[in-house]
Amino acid sequence: MYRRGKRMLTVVLLVIGTAIAASIGACSLKSHSRNSAFEAIQAGDTEATIIARFGTQPSVRERSGKLFARYASQPCEGECVERLWFENRLSFDTEAWSVELDAARRVLKKSRWVSP
Repeated sequence: MYRRGKRMLTVVLLVIGTAIAASIGACSLKSHSRNSAFEAIQAGDTEATIIARFGTQPSVRERSGKLFARYASQPCEGECVERLWFENRLSFDTEAWSVELDAARRVLKKSRWVSP
């Protein structure tokens, strides 16, 4: 009976350890992928180019004057008509990338947000 309990505990710990390692790996992979896409974006790129580089639609579309306060302290304003947010949800909202677009749907500015 003792050996069976010990074996069961080992299996449970192995499953938990594997799940934790897989979660960390998936988060790191997403972060690396999004950082690569972010670095490739240049001022003047189109919205379609941004979405193609990130490989997904933005997590949030922040309209001019409407602050998305999860990451930013200032709303998209001035020439900026929309800010696209790409979040790494696997990091529990501690990492995001934003791209500001002008009226022609071209990149004005980009930012990366990371919380310690």
